[in-house]
Amino acid sequence: MKIIPLAFLSISIAFSAFASESSSIGYKTVELALNALKNKEGTNLSVQDGWTIIEDKEESNLVLWSFTPDSHPAHPAAIKRKVVEKNQKIYIQMSALCQAKQEDCDKLMQEFEQLNQNIMKGPR
Repeated sequence: MKIIPLAFLSISIAFSAFASESSSIGYKTVELALNALKNKEGTNLSVQDGWTIIEDKEESNLVLWSFTPDSHPAHPAAIKRKVVEKNQKIYIQMSALCQAKQEDCDKLMQEFEQLNQNIMKGPR
């Protein structure tokens, strides 16, 4: 996956119709991802406003997983954001597997793009 500055996020989305053994998040389904991460040693799980948030590491990079609550229009969906430092700059690799209607998945990704932009701006 291409790594680009935080201001220009790299995004790949796999919809259920195109999900394969090696989807963009590394799991065939959202359920498989959630179950594997819940049982993975070293992860930190929390629930925030119904969202399941899992902190993980890949190599030395922080990975934040966000899983939609049952009530969310884009449920089931998993968003994986990997924070990478390269050349003293912070980058985010964002990928998602969304098994809902495409329009709901598109809206979810737009929301996460905005969230990432807000994080980059930092506190005011």
